[in-house]
Amino acid sequence: MPVRWKSIALFALVPALAIAAPKPRPKKPPVKKAEPPVSAPTPTPAASSTATDAADKDKAPAPDPVPAIAPSAPPGGGGAGGTGEPGANPDEAKPGGDGQDVDSLRQEYLSLRDELFRSRARVSTVASQLYSTRIQVKLTYTTARYYNPARSSIRLDGASVYEDATGAIGGDDGVRFDGYVAPGRHLITFHVEATGKDDDSFTSTTESQIVVKAVAGKDLLVAAKAKDSGDIAYEWKRSEHGSYGLGIDVAVKTAKAVEAAPAAAAPPPAKGAKK
Repeated sequence: MPVRWKSIALFALVPALAIAAPKPRPKKPPVKKAEPPVSAPTPTPAASSTATDAADKDKAPAPDPVPAIAPSAPPGGGGAGGTGEPGANPDEAKPGGDGQDVDSLRQEYLSLRDELFRSRARVSTVASQLYSTRIQVKLTYTTARYYNPARSSIRLDGASVYEDATGAIGGDDGVRFDGYVAPGRHLITFHVEATGKDDDSFTSTTESQIVVKAVAGKDLLVAAKAKDSGDIAYEWKRSEHGSYGLGIDVAVKTAKAVEAAPAAAAPPPAKGAKK
């Protein structure tokens, strides 16, 4: 066969082969494995409230601008380096730096003293009206020549009304207490401590307690006499013997109440006398 016809035959055969050959199958895309869905984290209450507040702030209208206010100076002047009045500084208000005003303290003292005096006078007046019985108590030491009454005291219903450590009861029989009590029963205690003059190593203590009755509208007079009739402070050095003669004698009686006499009126001036 000539070459030309071979070429024609080949060209005719190629399309037939192309038709008869199987078509290649299209490749399927790889199938991806499905991943488990990721759940969103549960918001905490704080985060939720923060988000809510943020959302509210975004929705709320913007506040009006507030004008700046200059801080006012404290009354009476400023602090360090201030130009306030001198009295505003606490150190300057304290004379001498001791924090006390001498004049005001003096005035307060005088006021308190006057009030105390008035209170005492008031107490005395009320007592004289409430307690109609006036009581006088005397105490003397009759053997002061031989013994020295070093200490003495008187208690009325348990309250101390007289104290002495100078031996005053050995010098006179004066009134040791003068006051008012309620009518009725009262308890008086006498206490005397003495020391021997010839030998001060010998001491004695005498205490006696008595009951008295105050009568309404009358004065009550109580006279006590303490003594030591013993001779031990004198005789012991000579013969090594002696004695104590301790005792308190008390006399009680009522008396007519003594009232203060009113002040007499001043006589009229004589005729012709200069005023």
